[in-house]
Amino acid sequence: MSVARRLLGRRAFSSLLRPTVYAQFVAGENESEISQSMEKMSLLGLRPMLAVPIEEDLGESTGEKKYDDNMEAMLECVQISHSNTWSRDPMMQLKVTALLSPELCVKLTTLIAQQPYDLNLLVRAMDGEQINFPGLDESDLAHFLCSLRRLNQIAEASVNKVRVLVDAEYTYMNPALSLVTMAMMKKFNKDGAWIWNTYQCYLKESRSPLLEALRLSETEGFCLGVKLVRGAYMDKERKLAEKQGRPDPVHKCWEDTNDSYNGSLDVMLEDISKNPESSRIIVATHNEESVRRAAKRMEELGIANDGGSVCFGQLLGMCDHVSLTLAKEGYAVYKSVPYGSVDDTLPYLMRRAQENQTVLQGIRKERDLLKKELFRRLTLRGGRS
Repeated sequence: MSVARRLLGRRAFSSLLRPTVYAQFVAGENESEISQSMEKMSLLGLRPMLAVPIEEDLGESTGEKKYDDNMEAMLECVQISHSNTWSRDPMMQLKVTALLSPELCVKLTTLIAQQPYDLNLLVRAMDGEQINFPGLDESDLAHFLCSLRRLNQIAEASVNKVRVLVDAEYTYMNPALSLVTMAMMKKFNKDGAWIWNTYQCYLKESRSPLLEALRLSETEGFCLGVKLVRGAYMDKERKLAEKQGRPDPVHKCWEDTNDSYNGSLDVMLEDISKNPESSRIIVATHNEESVRRAAKRMEELGIANDGGSVCFGQLLGMCDHVSLTLAKEGYAVYKSVPYGSVDDTLPYLMRRAQENQTVLQGIRKERDLLKKELFRRLTLRGGRS
C-alpha cells in the first residue's frame, strides 16, 4: 500500500482506497460519518469500540505538541463514544505510543527489568506530583511525567462513561506499556473495569504477564480488565528477532498460538466464575473454535451471556457472521471501529491486509489437516473391508 501511495500520489491513492479497503475497515473521517456507521451496527445488536489509529514506532517521535494533539483526539474519542444514541456500554482503544515516545518506552522496559517501579509512584505522578524515577535523565523524566498526566486526563474523562482498552504493541516496549496501564488500573478500577490491558497470545511468554496481572489486581485491590488477542505484529517481531540474533518470541505455528489463546481464555473464565466482580475479559478473536470454546465454558461455569463479565470482539469488516451470530444469541459483541483520514488509518489498513493473509493461511492449514484426517479414516476403513 505504501508503494502504491508513492506511485499514485496522495489524492489519487485516497480516491482509490476510500470506496474499497477504507470503506470496509474504517467507520469514516468525522463524527457524522462515524454515527451513520455506528447506527447501522446498533440495529444489528453490535456495540462500538472506537479507535483513533495513532501510534509511533522507534525513530518517529514527534514532540510534546504532537502528543498533546493526540491526547485531544483521544478525548474527542471519549466524547463521541458515550454521547450518541448508538452508545451502549461503549469501549474505545488507546495506544500508549500516541502519548509517550517509543524510545522512552524501550528505555523504561530495560530499566524496570533491572528494578521494577512502584505503581504508587506512577499514580502519584499522574496526580501531578513531581516524582523522580530511577534511571531517567532530566529530559526523559519531564517527558514521562507529561505523558502520565496525559494518560490520567484521558482516564478521568472516561471513568463511568467509556471503557478504555489499552493496546499492546511490540515486545521491546510492551513491559513499559503494561506498567503505565496497571498504574491506571490501580487508580481508576477500584469500582469496575474502566481501564483494560491487552495480552497477545501469539507470544510464547504471554501467559506469565497475564497471571502476574491477576495476582497484582488481587493484592492491590482493583478490577482487572483483559483484552485477549492473538496479535497483529507477528511478521515484524520475527524479522527483528532474526536480525538481532535472539530467539523468535512468537509461537512457531498456528496450532501453538491457538493452544496459548485457549489456555489463557480458560484461566480468565475460571477466575471470573469464582470472582465475578474481580475481572473482566473481551474475547477478541476471529477464530470460530475459540469463540465456541468460550461460549461452551461460559455455560459450564454458569457465566451469564449478558452479565458484563465476558464479551466478544471482532474488527469492523471482518468475521461479521461470527459477530452477528453471537449478538443473536444474546452475547455482548463489540466491533473495533477505527476512524480518521486515509493517511491517518494507512498503518492500520496495512496491518489488516497482513492479518487477512495470516487468517487465510490458518484456514488453509486447517483445511489441509481435515483432508489428511479424512484420507486417513478412509484408508483405515478400506483396510478393514
